[in-house]
Amino acid sequence: MAAQLRMKVWVELVGADGLPLRREIAIVARNVEGARLGDFGLSLDESKGIQRRLQEEFTQFQADQAAQLDRNCLECGRVRSIHDYRSRTVDSLFGVCRMRVPRFRGCACDGSANPGEGRTEALLNGRATPELQRIQAELGSRLSFREAARVLDLFVPAMRPHNHRTVSNRLAKVADQIEKWDLASPYRLSRADGSPVSVFIDGAYIRAVPGYQSRHFEIVMGRVVTKGRPPRQFAASPHVTTGKHDVVRAALRAQGWVPGSDVTVFSDGDVGLQGIVIGATRQPITHILDWFHLSMRLRHIEQAWEGLKCVGNLSIYLRDTTLHVPRLRHLLWSGYVREATRAVRDMLCQLEQYARLPDASNKLKRFFELVSNLQTYLIQNKTSLVDYCQRYWSDHPISSAPAESAANSLVNARMNKKRQMRWSPAGAHRVLQVRAAVADGRLKQAKFALAA
Repeated sequence: MAAQLRMKVWVELVGADGLPLRREIAIVARNVEGARLGDFGLSLDESKGIQRRLQEEFTQFQADQAAQLDRNCLECGRVRSIHDYRSRTVDSLFGVCRMRVPRFRGCACDGSANPGEGRTEALLNGRATPELQRIQAELGSRLSFREAARVLDLFVPAMRPHNHRTVSNRLAKVADQIEKWDLASPYRLSRADGSPVSVFIDGAYIRAVPGYQSRHFEIVMGRVVTKGRPPRQFAASPHVTTGKHDVVRAALRAQGWVPGSDVTVFSDGDVGLQGIVIGATRQPITHILDWFHLSMRLRHIEQAWEGLKCVGNLSIYLRDTTLHVPRLRHLLWSGYVREATRAVRDMLCQLEQYARLPDASNKLKRFFELVSNLQTYLIQNKTSLVDYCQRYWSDHPISSAPAESAANSLVNARMNKKRQMRWSPAGAHRVLQVRAAVADGRLKQAKFALAA
């Protein structure tokens, strides 16, 4: 007979009365002779089985202890008789827990205690534990719902496979709790008194479900940054119960903003994005045009001019353009807005004479269009242009890069690029709330009332 080793797993339960109760959980056997690396330690299935049995024993013991305390009448303290037993089922992270719970008869004192106010009802108030719902919500926000269910089946002990619809529904429940918690949170004073609050905001488009009023809809997301606190991310969808300005206002409150404090907004110049922050603060704001978007417009003009200046004698006829294109970036970087606007106007006056000719090349027409768009962009955002050089060397932000980072972490990684899913505004909004809470670490810290 081959030599064999056996490991017996026991659990000792000690109740409120101090009496110990021992239960056998599992027996693991291994052959000593001919053992291989695959026999080393516990396997995944064995560990899942042990976890499931431990959870079953512990939860039944908890229910029994709570029922013993509930048996005494709350009014007179007499011991009530048991009417019958019924089964209660609760989904937990370590398996489905089925418990045998007693129901008690009414006391002779005819007390007015509510049967639903006992310790057993408080313990078993829900169909799933909050920990399981948080894990399902986080996985559902990081992965597709079907992939999240497969990951849970792989590592979590369960008597039946996890369902992707369950993951989706519990993510929605957690998202609603997060939003409710954020909107009801009070103002929090910043650790650094008088520290400025900066809002980096941007938009992104995702594909809509069939039957929606358009093929895509816009997501607004960004980041609120203040000194002394970690950044706070936010995101919102259109046509949902919670407005975009409410989401931004909740993020501002969490970062120590109070009404009357200065708020600086960094965006690409979209008036709608500025209006969301104005609606959230209900006061004037300071808007700074994102240098990245401005620099990209200048880069397109520089590239187009590189392809034009060597064609024929254009560099001779377009003398002002030859002079101003190399210095436009320096003028705007250093805050010389008036000089830059005048240079663009001079370029347009000279380009218009040649770009509108019938024999003008397409490159020249394209260059004229780029310069004309730059002039419109500068006029619309004239009050938002600052001395970017001074801000840069003073270690102050000059671009909406944090908003672009939020777009990658919140939207693109889950809803765009390699995951070409179609979304409803409500579904996308809930996933974004959970992703923002995961990115900020709020999902693990919060204590949500997730009763099913």
